[in-house]
Amino acid sequence: MVTLIIAEKPNVARKIAYALAEGKPVRKAIGKVPHYEFMRDGKRIIVAPAVGHLFSLAPRMKTYGYPIFDIEWVPIYVAEKGKGYAKDYIKAIATLAKGANEFIIACDYDTEGEVIGYTVLKYACDVDPSKAKRMKFSALTKKDLLRAWYNIEPTINFGMADAGIARHVLDWYWGVNLSRALTSSIKRASGKWMVLSTGRVQGPTLKFLVDREKEIQDFKPTPYWVIKMLLEKNGEQYTATYEKERILDEEEAKRVVEEAKRGPAFVEKVEVRQQKRHPPVPFDLGTLQREAYSAFGYSPKKTLEIAQRLYEKGLQSYPRTSSQKLPKNLNFRTILQNLAKLSEYKPFAHALLGEERLKPVEGKKDDPAHPAIYPTGELSKPGDLTKDERNIYDLIVRRFLALFMEPAVRETMKVVVNSNSHRFILSGARTVKEGWLKVYGKYVKFDEVILPVFKEGEPVKVLQIKREKKKTKPPARYSPAAVIKRMEDLGIGTKATRAQILETLYNRGYIEGKRKIKVTPLGMRVVEALEKNVPDIVSVELTKAFEENMEKIMAGKANREQVIEESKNQLVKILQVFREKELDIGKMLLESTGTGVTLSKATAKKRGAVKELSEEEEREVQRTVDGGTDSKKAKARKPEKRPLVIGKCPKCGGDLVVRYNRKTGKRFVGCSNWPKCDVTYPLLQRGEIIPTDETCCGGAPVVKIRERGREYEVCVDMNCRDWRKK
Repeated sequence: MVTLIIAEKPNVARKIAYALAEGKPVRKAIGKVPHYEFMRDGKRIIVAPAVGHLFSLAPRMKTYGYPIFDIEWVPIYVAEKGKGYAKDYIKAIATLAKGANEFIIACDYDTEGEVIGYTVLKYACDVDPSKAKRMKFSALTKKDLLRAWYNIEPTINFGMADAGIARHVLDWYWGVNLSRALTSSIKRASGKWMVLSTGRVQGPTLKFLVDREKEIQDFKPTPYWVIKMLLEKNGEQYTATYEKERILDEEEAKRVVEEAKRGPAFVEKVEVRQQKRHPPVPFDLGTLQREAYSAFGYSPKKTLEIAQRLYEKGLQSYPRTSSQKLPKNLNFRTILQNLAKLSEYKPFAHALLGEERLKPVEGKKDDPAHPAIYPTGELSKPGDLTKDERNIYDLIVRRFLALFMEPAVRETMKVVVNSNSHRFILSGARTVKEGWLKVYGKYVKFDEVILPVFKEGEPVKVLQIKREKKKTKPPARYSPAAVIKRMEDLGIGTKATRAQILETLYNRGYIEGKRKIKVTPLGMRVVEALEKNVPDIVSVELTKAFEENMEKIMAGKANREQVIEESKNQLVKILQVFREKELDIGKMLLESTGTGVTLSKATAKKRGAVKELSEEEEREVQRTVDGGTDSKKAKARKPEKRPLVIGKCPKCGGDLVVRYNRKTGKRFVGCSNWPKCDVTYPLLQRGEIIPTDETCCGGAPVVKIRERGREYEVCVDMNCRDWRKK
């Protein structure tokens, strides 16, 4: 009896093996792909990893028009360039499957994890997915994995699998067909190629960003006046604001100032109130992304990537969740006892352990697949976490500790000053009881405005009363975190995909600005052209209806094939309208790009090139690089070579650059402040080096290596235990 467990990634496979093995598992490999063998409960068990999706959708036959609906599941290295590494994993799993007679899926418990498991079983193992069992867990601790083993599900979750497959098919139908249609419209209008894209969620997301951009562009500022009183008490100066916050008429503002100056001024009323501020609810993915953006400026995508790494290291629960509730069977005391071993959390954890009852605050949102995000209590070794990982871990731990603490108490004071029947408001606020702010206060901003004691009827010494002219401001631009929140409110995208949709809009050149998002002229014209001619493509309502259908499939209330067919029929109608207006759409798009201007092939790929271009089309794209510049002339202009900067030196803060040994010619990383700073790192000698924004061991940069159609990330510190990231 051989049981084959399929994990989603290599490091997760290792975690599962070491948690379940009776003794130490044996690490073996087929080619370069590792797997683990051990015994458990009299069974011989093999744990083998995938590397995310090993299969993807692709057309059965190459075609270059639209619409196209004849697609099939193929190995991902066939569907996408740069995925050649997946071939080894498929081969390894297929080899191990031949000797197995029991199959268990242990991928992440969500729709994507279920699709990964389903397709691996069907296309790599050649096994009926209904014959496989399911391990369900929300954390990679030994305790959680053992619980999953002894409470194994009899089958995979076919509701999740069907919903995930339907999403993949619909995203392919809409994304590829609409992107081809947009590209074709530009070709028809200009005779040249400019590769554009849109999609089922991408279009509506760009639409609400364009709506905000138009609000800003159309905004006309309105002047108004505010009136302030400068007063003195106990030698200190304070500013009170007129009770009518905005006065639109300047003459009225002048009159109020003149009358108030006549006095006398006295304290008419004093209001002091105390209010409890309860702890914030547990993190779901969206609130974690927003809080990380506020605290550290991390993009939603970066936060998810960091949280995923912490999950795979066993330090936190699964991040892709919409729940704000903790598991009922979670042992809070054990987690707190382990957190107490860390000096920065020790006093808070010890205080909670002294409580007779531990009851956390919880939110309203729930997720049937996973609980809210929480620290598992497992501890990392010194140096195992990067600075970014430490930041997110600290945020999660402090939020968790705050859930069990007493409410904070805030006191507000409102002093009403009357001057010749005109009232001015002086406001103050202070924290009188810290409560949960003791542990989480570093991530919460409360103004502390301490006022002296005022008594009703006492005279007030007025130093100045003046009016200030201001202008109304346009609506604020969305931040990346606000976009995720808006998508969540509108019900478009999923908790796992929203950050990637936003990243796609950046990559397409539709939006710019990392902190305040501005829509580019190209992004504006894409939405305007679609909204005028085929508005369903950017319809929030249509996309939201699709998401609701996915939920119905997952709950077993809708049929997968029926939902796909209905969506396909809607898309066919949309594409018919698009084809009729293709030339008009192309002309509108050219207004933002400049007639005759095209993108280079490389830029086109970055902005979502339709994958299947004919050889003739590819040559045409190449001939029109940079708006018609001949490629040979472009090669003749050799720019001055400068050292490639891959990050900042963790020792002195200088630039870390790629250098070459004069004697051997081998490349390495060195500090730009050499010889004053002697920090160096060895480098792999093959492949193109691409900097990333990430750091790893002790601040060592993480770089992307691209070679032979494969891409992977490595920490330049070769002593890193997890140096290969992908």
